[in-house]
Amino acid sequence: KEKAEKAEAKARAANYSGKRSSGKKNKPEKRRKRRRRREKLEKGRVNPGEMFRTEQYSAWDGEGLPTHDKEGKPITQSQLKKLKKLQLAQDKLHKAYLQHISDLEIYFVWVLLSSGINAEYGVATTCAIMSSLSWG
Repeated sequence: KEKAEKAEAKARAANYSGKRSSGKKNKPEKRRKRRRRREKLEKGRVNPGEMFRTEQYSAWDGEGLPTHDKEGKPITQSQLKKLKKLQLAQDKLHKAYLQHISDLEIYFVWVLLSSGINAEYGVATTCAIMSSLSWG
């Protein structure tokens, strides 16, 4: 019991430096989080129905899942199961990306309208801005 109390007191003393934190330790973490979010949004740009429409496959079903490889051989059940799992994960990313784009459009319209710009001009400008963004 005494050892635990001593260890706890030691830990408290180590955590207390007598100075206020400048917050600099959190900046790299915030940058990492922003970068991860940006990367996740970038991955979400690809429509899950189009993600397997590559030269690697020659035929696809209605959902965009491949049915035959580039040599014309049917996709095995185990391969199809893996591809479905990847497509579901991409669907979640894509929905998050679309929601982010929608939120940005609403924000830009609000900013433009609150700055006194004509509503029609604001929507047109927002569309131009949105199309010029690299990751949404």
